[in-house]
Amino acid sequence: GVCFLIIKGISDTGVYYRTVAEVLNDPSLPDKRGVRISGEVVRDTITYDQSTLLLVFQVRDNEEPEKIMKVIYKGIKPDAFKEDIEVILVGRYEEADRTFHAATLLAKCPSKYEGEEQVKE
Repeated sequence: GVCFLIIKGISDTGVYYRTVAEVLNDPSLPDKRGVRISGEVVRDTITYDQSTLLLVFQVRDNEEPEKIMKVIYKGIKPDAFKEDIEVILVGRYEEADRTFHAATLLAKCPSKYEGEEQVKE
């Protein structure tokens, strides 16, 4: 009985990891599970309504930059969120409106936090 509960709990909360291109090429992902995707925020596509906390933007696939997906996120915009950065999204893709509805939005840290390379003389 305990094994059943563990397996059931994992299967109910499990999330598939996909790229933007994979979701657009095969949108027949299971309806009852979430999807985690990552991509780069497309320049000049961000709109944010602070009164309703509605953030709308587009992400592109890292390997196939011509594959672009619209994203809707309702919540506080992360401080690190901006154009041309990589984001990780968890949510559901709605094939009918070709939009990813994100429940979670994580902005990857900018490269300014990476260490500088030492110049050898």
